[in-house]
Amino acid sequence: MNTRQEELDNNIVADQLASFYKKVEPYSKLIGVGVIAIVVAMLAFGFYSSSQTATRSDATFQLLMNNPEVASQYPDTTAAAWSQLFQANQNLVQGVDSLYRDKAEAETLLSQAKDEFINARVSSSDNVLVSRANYGLALTYESLGQVDDAITAYEACVAADESPEMVEVAEKRIALLKSSAAKDFFAWFGDQNFAPADPSLPPELPGASTLPDLPDLDLPNLDLDSEMGSTFDTLKGDASEMELTGGIELPEDGEATTEPEAVAEPETTSEPETAAEPETAAEETKSDE
Repeated sequence: MNTRQEELDNNIVADQLASFYKKVEPYSKLIGVGVIAIVVAMLAFGFYSSSQTATRSDATFQLLMNNPEVASQYPDTTAAAWSQLFQANQNLVQGVDSLYRDKAEAETLLSQAKDEFINARVSSSDNVLVSRANYGLALTYESLGQVDDAITAYEACVAADESPEMVEVAEKRIALLKSSAAKDFFAWFGDQNFAPADPSLPPELPGASTLPDLPDLDLPNLDLDSEMGSTFDTLKGDASEMELTGGIELPEDGEATTEPEAVAEPETTSEPETAAEPETAAEETKSDE
């Protein structure tokens, strides 16, 4: 009985399948094409995913190798956005350094850094990258003297909320830029020219405006004769004339001084005559003869 029931059930299933096949038979080719398309799409998606993974890996490796062409070779990748950020930081440092040597070159480098910071900010949704891009952009605006734009960029950095430390630093910069001292400094700095003088040119003489003021030379009148005379009279009243002169008798006013007579030099004595040498005994005998 059970076997018969199973056979009946199988026949019912077979009849249903046959009926279904007859219904879909006109669309069998379309169904087959659809299935093949789905399989191909899945394979293509897998290949694309693996290719994108390989591209991201290569871009990250080139970024670690400090390749400046990462942004152009691997566009629309996170590594490309970080590469733009690193390049912008480098141009910012060089631009700030050039402010004290060549202002035109500094403005060119800072303008490039500004564009790169903006591109890096919009190239990725990574919160850390967006925060650092806004902070670098604010520093660039500061170097260019654009205080209002710098404050706006710092506020965007605060809104990114990367970390409490970064928010604190950005808020301090905002408070500093809003102070009157900062405005005075930027006004003074914009008028300065720190370019060194051409060494081939002779040094310029300082202008009248750069020379210091003359010192106050209004000195009191020094009447030395009267002061010395009064001092001498005071000393003279306290001591005798001999004490003041050290025991030397000075001639009175109007008395002619006589020069001391020169001492006659002693005459030199003539040398004594030498005594005649005694004659020898032979000469005396000869004279006797």
